[in-house]
Amino acid sequence: MNFINLSYYKVVQFLEIKGGLKPQRIELDGSIVSFGRLPENVVAVDDSSLSRKHCVIEFEDGVWQIRDLESRNGTRVNGGKIATRKLKNFDVINIGKLEIRFVSPEDSVLKAGPKSFEPEPQTEDQSADLSRKNVGRMTKSAPGIFSDEMLPSIPLVREESASRDRPKNKGALPGLNITEGNLNNVGAIAPVGNTIDIDLNSIVGAGSLGNDPESRLRKICDEAPEKPFNAADISLVDMRGQIVHQAADMGGEEDEDASESIRVFRLVLLTALRSRASDVHVEPRMDRATIRLRVDGMMVLAAEIPLDLLRRLLGMVKILCQIDTSQKSQVQDGHFSITTKGRRVDFRVSLTPAVHGQKLVLRVLDTSNSPTRLHELGVLPWMYEKLRTMANRDSGMVLACGPTGSGKTTTLYSCLREIDVETRNAITIEDPVEYYLEGCTQIPIDHKQGNTFANILRSVLRQDPDVIFVGEIRDIETAQVAMQAAMTGHLVYSTVHSRDSMGAIFRLLDLGVESYLVANAINLIVAQRLCRALCINCRKAVRLTSQQLLKMGRAAEGMPSIFSPVGCGKCLGTGYRGRRALLELLEFSDGVRDVVLKRPTISDLRNVLQQGHYITLQQFGFQLVAQGVTSFEEVERVAGGD
Repeated sequence: MNFINLSYYKVVQFLEIKGGLKPQRIELDGSIVSFGRLPENVVAVDDSSLSRKHCVIEFEDGVWQIRDLESRNGTRVNGGKIATRKLKNFDVINIGKLEIRFVSPEDSVLKAGPKSFEPEPQTEDQSADLSRKNVGRMTKSAPGIFSDEMLPSIPLVREESASRDRPKNKGALPGLNITEGNLNNVGAIAPVGNTIDIDLNSIVGAGSLGNDPESRLRKICDEAPEKPFNAADISLVDMRGQIVHQAADMGGEEDEDASESIRVFRLVLLTALRSRASDVHVEPRMDRATIRLRVDGMMVLAAEIPLDLLRRLLGMVKILCQIDTSQKSQVQDGHFSITTKGRRVDFRVSLTPAVHGQKLVLRVLDTSNSPTRLHELGVLPWMYEKLRTMANRDSGMVLACGPTGSGKTTTLYSCLREIDVETRNAITIEDPVEYYLEGCTQIPIDHKQGNTFANILRSVLRQDPDVIFVGEIRDIETAQVAMQAAMTGHLVYSTVHSRDSMGAIFRLLDLGVESYLVANAINLIVAQRLCRALCINCRKAVRLTSQQLLKMGRAAEGMPSIFSPVGCGKCLGTGYRGRRALLELLEFSDGVRDVVLKRPTISDLRNVLQQGHYITLQQFGFQLVAQGVTSFEEVERVAGGD
């Protein structure tokens, strides 16, 4: 076990600034830090409540102090107005909208008296090696001496090597050097020649500031390319349509817990919207709770929050959904919405009891993040024409297939929007109704009342419909009624779970549907997957391998390279931003109907389809790879088995 003597190191003070466009950190090197509206200030803020030269933080008589420059709205420290004041560790300074925290870890350091031992002389190589050393948790073994296996990961810089290898900061204090790397909020350590001891509580307390959930959520929001509104613009609306919290109403000052819970909840919703998340998962753990977002189909960790804040958030969600707040061991469902600047977003809520408490999942029903018309799906031109033609027929069935979350409903909704609802009667049967369609009659399924897809569908057929959308074919009864409707002069849209378009045929036959119904009712089967699109901000070109060339075939002809993901702040480090649909269209021609009427096999169907214009999901994906839209690995992930 190696030991490091801390007698030669001192902690550097710094400022944490929140309330601007991005959180900032300024390490104090002895220079004056000025605040105000003028661009020449060190911290220039476009805030009408600030004076042009508002205040300064400066080093005087061996201490840091703040001095107000006779500003019109004054400068506050810990809530009180000041003219000049010496700063102490964790003092909070308020200047207009800015909140500035002065952090001086050396205030928590206790001088330990005589040195425990004189360190052996260090060579330049040994000193450099010491500066690179990362160490673990901290425990005390002697005054001023700590085991390198138990210390936090703080970069240590010897004064001799620092003076040789890097320039001094302008205006720096004698013997004080600022390192590039440092522990979150503890600050860099530089030698001064005094034996010190470190207060573990102050280190942990200061370091935890970097893990502030609000800071992490704001960072994700700040990286988003589009910022149409902020958290303060969000109004929370309960399930009955009553506004519970108005925009810019961050809670009363007298109730800090309520204020924090409302602020964090709004920030979570803003993060979900700016990152285009489809779901928000708030999961209790043993000693904390995690907030994860499903972005482009993948889970991304957003922040961690304490359990007491989780309990307050759950209480707020239950109030919005008007759910019994005392029940914690039952599955609970509900919904609420938000409004902001003329825009409304609905959220579906699911609460499920888990080992460490209730898990909350919010489904984000934001139509602005999904395509609404066929031309927005990004399909090939001949596919667009085929879908548009089928969407405007008078009868038959258009069937979408694929796994959960593959965009089947979105595609069928896009087809429904191609219909002239003023001249045709369109009715949807869904479980539940997720998106509002202007001009359509939308009916939700209620299993508690005995209203199933089949029962509602029979009732709807007496409502003189022209177009019927059945949310999902789950059983033979629904399948038979839907196909009979398609054969009797109605245009029917529906979905079924299957791997591909050919698999949908065998799925219906396996349910027990007669082959003549399948052959004569269906016009088109659409198989679909969603693959992530590469982030154009960070993608990089890579050479094609021989295996990739072999799999891509004609799609890779004449292409020396393709693109692969890297990761940046705009894509949350995933390398992907947004999703594209992979489509496979199986049109029921006479040849396909003949095969289905017999005892069909996959090889028979494939032979017939290859005679027409038919490409598989994987072939569609490889065309997107060739265009630089997505990566080879992403297509293999979502459609590799097809």
